[in-house]
Amino acid sequence: MRGMLTFFSTLAFAVMTAAAIVAIMPWLSGRTAAAATAAEGGLHLESLLLGVVLGLVIGSVARFEWADIPRRIVTWVLIRERQFFYYALIGGCIGVLLFY
Repeated sequence: MRGMLTFFSTLAFAVMTAAAIVAIMPWLSGRTAAAATAAEGGLHLESLLLGVVLGLVIGSVARFEWADIPRRIVTWVLIRERQFFYYALIGGCIGVLLFY
């Protein structure tokens, strides 16, 4: 829960920073030379928000211990080995009933 709250608070901070940049853009464009300003006249807000979200997701994914994931998967499968055997047995019985 704490990680999720951290993610959304960072997202909110990034969006507020982007909104501040969008609000300051007209003032900055009045202070800079006409050749230095963008042809569009502003930021593309959807691309900006997509970039913020992707940056936060990549930052969150980078925190995982990737070397530990295969060991966890194998442990998970070994713990549920009996359940998988029962599911295979049930699937085999259903297959015999369907194709007999």
